[in-house]
Amino acid sequence: MQLLFSKPLSQTDIEVRLSVPMESLDAFEVPEGEFKVNFEAIDIKEKPWNFRLTKRQKDVHPKPVLSAGWLAYVQEKRLQKNDKLLLRVEGKETKKRRFRIHALRKAFRLFGEDIWVDVEKLEEDVVKGVPSTKFLQLD
Repeated sequence: MQLLFSKPLSQTDIEVRLSVPMESLDAFEVPEGEFKVNFEAIDIKEKPWNFRLTKRQKDVHPKPVLSAGWLAYVQEKRLQKNDKLLLRVEGKETKKRRFRIHALRKAFRLFGEDIWVDVEKLEEDVVKGVPSTKFLQLD
């Protein structure tokens, strides 16, 4: 599995559309002459998400973005500015490409390093009524 990109989410990313790094564009295999492609990404709970990647039609810099399907993902995962998104691809060398999407939230810093927690885990703890900082309790 290859990491396509990892990026902190901006306010625009969580409110309008996700800006996709140019270096990742080739992995989506947008057909020649086309400016959009639909694809499926699987989250950590094996739930499929349908997204549309679009790029500018008449510009030297295509500026790819995820539009359709993206805001539903943001809402369900309750993503916030500065959360981190990872997008991976399996089978890049074959025609059976499969994308994986994963969101993380910074929990705290420890010895100068950011410690990130899966947003799915945070959601599970909130539903169960367990404080998300339970692992910080030192008794």
